[in-house]
This record gives sequence, C-alpha cells and structure tokens, in this order.
Amino acid sequence: MKKLLFTLALLINTVLAFATNGQTIARATADNVKMYRHGTSSEIVKSLSNTDNLVVIRQHNANWTLVSLNDKVGYAVTSELKAHKNLDNSKPQQVLMNISGSF
Repeated sequence: MKKLLFTLALLINTVLAFATNGQTIARATADNVKMYRHGTSSEIVKSLSNTDNLVVIRQHNANWTLVSLNDKVGYAVTSELKAHKNLDNSKPQQVLMNISGSF
C-alpha cells in the first residue's frame, strides 16, 4: 500500500511539474483581486495577491479569464490581470487580449 501511494504521489508530482509548460503566467494588477468559481455572483474561490503566479488556462471571453493557482481553479476579471511570463521560453503568445503590455 505504501509503495502504491508513493508511486501515485510521484506521478502526480511529475504531472504537475510539466503541466505548466507552454502556459502563460499572469499576476493580479493589485492585491485583493477576486477569483470566482463562475462569475461575480458566485462563490469567491480566493483573493489574489499581486505576487501570485497564476497559470492562464484560457480566456473565457473578453471580460473573464480562467486561471489556476496551486490546486484552485476559477475566473478572474481579465482587466485585473497582467501578463508575467511565458514558461516555454519561446516567443510569448498573446493569451490575454485585454491586458496592457506585451508578452
């Protein structure tokens, strides 16, 4: 049983290590930016800090971006995010269309 749990933990660790390859990392423009489960009328998943590295999953529409932080996934208002870096070290892609600055 211990061997199975250890193998599972190692597998999860490996998947998480490679899960962000090619992803864009964003940060909140200020402290206390809210990450919501579905939208502003839904549950607040987390209050974000401007030092949190958010993995951009996809831009939902012009106003909302689906992001993840650690094991939490939620929607943040796109205008409250700024691009931070692209993890694949190639030419940055424009994932967040409404964010000022370049990737």
